[in-house]
Amino acid sequence: MGENIALIERYFAAFGAGDINTALDCVHPDAIWHVDGDPAVVTVGIIQGHDAVRRWLERFPTGFRPLAFSVDRLIGEGGEVIALGRFRHRVQPTDAIVDSDYAIRFTIRDGRIARYQIFEDSLLIAMARHSDATARQARLNGVLYGWDDSGSGRTIIFLHGLFLNRQFWTPLIDRLGEGNRFVTFDMPGHGVSTWRDGLDLDGIADDLALWIMENGTAPATIVGHSQGGMIALRLAVRHPDAVERLVLVNTSARAEYPERVDTWRTRRAALLDAGARKQVMSDVQRMTTAPGWIEAHPVEAAGELEVMASHNPASLALAFDAAVLDRGDVRPLLARIKVPVVVISGELDHATPPELGQEIAVSVGHGRHIIVDGAAHHVPTEQPDAIATLLRNG
Repeated sequence: MGENIALIERYFAAFGAGDINTALDCVHPDAIWHVDGDPAVVTVGIIQGHDAVRRWLERFPTGFRPLAFSVDRLIGEGGEVIALGRFRHRVQPTDAIVDSDYAIRFTIRDGRIARYQIFEDSLLIAMARHSDATARQARLNGVLYGWDDSGSGRTIIFLHGLFLNRQFWTPLIDRLGEGNRFVTFDMPGHGVSTWRDGLDLDGIADDLALWIMENGTAPATIVGHSQGGMIALRLAVRHPDAVERLVLVNTSARAEYPERVDTWRTRRAALLDAGARKQVMSDVQRMTTAPGWIEAHPVEAAGELEVMASHNPASLALAFDAAVLDRGDVRPLLARIKVPVVVISGELDHATPPELGQEIAVSVGHGRHIIVDGAAHHVPTEQPDAIATLLRNG
């Protein structure tokens, strides 16, 4: 049994090094290679024999550029070995990135690999072969989540604030360059992400922790803005193994100020009124951006307002309830957070004033507070360079 596992280890080492001859030394002359999926993908098909396997190994780099590949476990029994792991590749010719678990069934005969069959996300690979889109979707505990997934390296997950969507982070990510994997989610009730009965900020944090653990990205840096920061705090408290670092932007650990609740209830009712919705969104945009930003950035402001008005009103109202009206106070839990925490506040932010950021920074185990001069509630779009510099420098 140990000999069979050692054989597969030699094969993987040679394959990873691009050493085709050594890899073929591990393969039986009559070996069968079985890969299901879209025939347009260069590795897909059923082939037999040394010459065919050699051509398969030679073609592999024309279809895939590996970014990461792990063999997490090798299980041997009788004449078979099962390899379990995960890969992240760029698919040619689009250069789109795919991230997938895999299982490979190796059959051993006469001390060599006589059969190879891989089980992977062949649908995602086929889609990547035809499109470089970074958009992904999956259901987590009944909620359809949408996100963009780009780059490679340490994972940074971005959670936007109320009324926005994942596009909110584009100016920041454009400035960060390469070297990290960027995952930007649509929060439930926003963009393509849906809602479920009973969902709240804790439930969203649980969903995201499930995604992080099941996608092999733990621990990840979590960047949360406003509502997204509230979720990030709960994620770090409830699932500490999923989080490496928190960057919180314009957020609060408190329940909503009681004196604001009636005003927010009025705005919530307007979300369900087609005639009043656009004006409410315009009012919110002016309230959350620095004076003069809208006039100085008319294209960006118009695009943001279009996003704010595009959400499903019923789902957005439920997200509003969770983030504003029903939001609990988590200040007593902050001391449980032991990972590094950077809290960023806009100097002019009236929605979550800087004192709320300072409160978080002094309450966690390792926190610091940064105030961005001249910025209001939407620091990532108003002054993206400030956050980009912080993320690059750690």
